[in-house]
Amino acid sequence: MMKIGYIHVLPLESYPPARNSLIHLAAQENCAVNAWSSWSGNYLENWSAFGVGVRCMRHTRRGAGLLGRLLGPLLWHLRVAWDLTRWRPDVVISVEPHSAFAVWLYFKVFRGKARLFIHHHEYYAPEDFDGPGMRLLKRLHALERRDLYPRAEWVSQTNAERLRLVRGWNPQIRDEAAALLPNHPPADWFRKIPKKRERQESSAGLLRLVYVGSASFRDTFIREVVEWVARFPGSVSLHVCGHNIHEDVWAWLDEMAFSNVSLDREGVDYEELPELLSAFDVGLVLYKGNTLNFVYNVPNKAIEYLTCGLEVWYPVEMEGMRLFHRENKNRKLREMDFKELPPRVLEPLPADEMPPEWTCERAMEPLIARIMNSGRSNK
Repeated sequence: MMKIGYIHVLPLESYPPARNSLIHLAAQENCAVNAWSSWSGNYLENWSAFGVGVRCMRHTRRGAGLLGRLLGPLLWHLRVAWDLTRWRPDVVISVEPHSAFAVWLYFKVFRGKARLFIHHHEYYAPEDFDGPGMRLLKRLHALERRDLYPRAEWVSQTNAERLRLVRGWNPQIRDEAAALLPNHPPADWFRKIPKKRERQESSAGLLRLVYVGSASFRDTFIREVVEWVARFPGSVSLHVCGHNIHEDVWAWLDEMAFSNVSLDREGVDYEELPELLSAFDVGLVLYKGNTLNFVYNVPNKAIEYLTCGLEVWYPVEMEGMRLFHRENKNRKLREMDFKELPPRVLEPLPADEMPPEWTCERAMEPLIARIMNSGRSNK
């Protein structure tokens, strides 16, 4: 039995790619998968899945004083390190620098012997660690760079540009460890997507836009696209949906009350997204590119839109999406200047001849193969 410990301090319910990875790992023959995460602190239910043992512990409390903000994370990491020591996994997967301290304690204090794999959903540039509220994370990442990167037999990013960037200032990552693990939806999404004929009948003559995900005025072009849609009430509609949209954005949308802009504050379960998305024509990616993380991002939402047959509009500021577009010229991708949107409604791009075959299962094949190579000795 291969025992895999998955350390993801950030709440799993907010990270569908992590949940997809856990479900696929647990589906492997003779694998036992345990995950450690934390409470989200909002109305989202703690995630669970068949075959995955999830231990969700409180990390920090809202409104806690300085002592509480320090002791909460320390206790979380100590408990996880001790749990790993008692369980004795064959493989530990550490996700994001936020999880690094528990893994560091497991190896350095409790002398853990597991093989180490590291994955990052996001890209953090050196200057990002000097921002507000990043002091603790900067220290955790220093431990990750010094002691965990050299030990790891796998260090992955979500796309090639992000991997190039992180390796540029982390020579501790060995050539044979550097890897890609893109965020793709599970294969069962394809059976949930309504047939093409049903989608066409649902369009009702409108160009239907949808935005799913996080949104703020600082980081996204949500204001610009809403104001553009409002100019064409008979030709375009927009549906805004998400768990992580800032309150001032919701307040502004409520105040404007545009007739062709619909809102869903509650959001939709990830498993129900294929049915929702398939009722629309265009999926929006709206990051302004305020950080290198956004500039070189290929968001999982872009892949999910394309998988469900939508055209994708992305900002000129997102170099990662531009590179992805060049590699996938036959896909329905359109680069947009959201600071100066066109004075007319755009004609839809022609439909793809076949749906993209981007799946979590296929993306994880190299990782699964490496994990199952149990003959490698630990450092």
